[in-house]
Amino acid sequence: PEYQEVLKKWTRGKKIYEGLEARLYITATYKDPEFRKAYITRFVNSYELEESLKDALLVREMDQADRYNEFFFTAYTPDQKWNDFERPDSIWKLYLEDDTGARLKPISVAKVDASDPLIREFFPYSDLWSSGYLVKFPKYSEAGAEPIPSGETISLRLIVTGVLGKGELEWLLRE
Repeated sequence: PEYQEVLKKWTRGKKIYEGLEARLYITATYKDPEFRKAYITRFVNSYELEESLKDALLVREMDQADRYNEFFFTAYTPDQKWNDFERPDSIWKLYLEDDTGARLKPISVAKVDASDPLIREFFPYSDLWSSGYLVKFPKYSEAGAEPIPSGETISLRLIVTGVLGKGELEWLLRE
């Protein structure tokens, strides 16, 4: 499938308001294995890289997919100081939850340059008013023997919550 189709399939957005006042606009892409393959194919084609390099990049991406649940997201807040997801004392909390209620906290949240041409090309919802982030969650809960998502998982939710509001982005993994 074309990269844009796969990007659309794995991307969700939410606008969080308090009354009529905007608090947070968030758009996130779940980097599932299908997305990772499409991303690498598009990257390799854009740069006309050799097939051997494509294979190496795919192995690396699939290794990451086996170890982490990863999302790229952009966040817009009307007050720039509210856009602090990368800080340990952020006013926002992020969680990843499956349909059984198993909840994961992020291992890392890294701010990326949303104005970078590579980011803008691969995640066209990135704009000059938003900050971009890469968030990694573990594959296993602290008590869990099964990975999240497992073969039984129906849906995943990325939850954003804080004193300024709450929003959930949901991905159906199977019917």
